[in-house]
Amino acid sequence: MEKFACLLVSLVYGLTSTSAWAACADLSNATNWSNINNHKIIMYWESKAIAILDIPYCDIYPSSSIRLNKAYICSGDKILVSGITCDIRNIEIP
Repeated sequence: MEKFACLLVSLVYGLTSTSAWAACADLSNATNWSNINNHKIIMYWESKAIAILDIPYCDIYPSSSIRLNKAYICSGDKILVSGITCDIRNIEIP
């Protein structure tokens, strides 16, 4: 019985920690963005930060153009960076 309880606790912990990785954000009100580094950007609604996107395999520069494929995005969705399709690895809500 103790082994079953340990397994259950481990399973619940694993599922809850994974769900943090799969965050989503409504960016329909996004009006601007800025880059933190070449692989991470902040999306803004007016002057308020609404999401931080981690885009690991595309280089993002201040002169890059960012285009969302849809308004509600989640980790694993796609984004266009200067015409190149890139994966969003993680979304943080500030």
